[in-house]
Amino acid sequence: MTEAILIIASIVVATSIAGVVMSKVGSFESTFTATSEGQKDTMLTKLKVIYAANTTTTLNIWTKNIGINPITSPTSMDVYFGQIGSLQKITYSASGGEDTWKFSSLPRMINQTNTFQIQITDSNLVKNQNYMVRITAPNGVYNDYVFSLS
Repeated sequence: MTEAILIIASIVVATSIAGVVMSKVGSFESTFTATSEGQKDTMLTKLKVIYAANTTTTLNIWTKNIGINPITSPTSMDVYFGQIGSLQKITYSASGGEDTWKFSSLPRMINQTNTFQIQITDSNLVKNQNYMVRITAPNGVYNDYVFSLS
């Protein structure tokens, strides 16, 4: 009788421990999966600034999505612009304006191989000065482009 009680108690304890271990394994697996998906998203996203040209107060920047992942929230991109070594974040504004950036026509989604045009308005552009622009996707992938204004 004593052995039967000890066997039943051992089974109950073993089942409890197995339940705790299985729940922790499930938690670990979901964390691992989320991390893997985030890394996959980052690896499949790639932007390339292909050209920049200016008018008197407007800088036009053409950027291409050469990655596999689409950018589903284009207005969440970050644009940094300025002289080399002193970049500043430029605020997005659908209507444009001084020290802002906008799309020439707002894309709903930027798919692979799509080229989009960003316009930065800045009345302090200096000719024959080296500038840099950094376009950053919502997941942190970015591309830098260095150029001189003509």
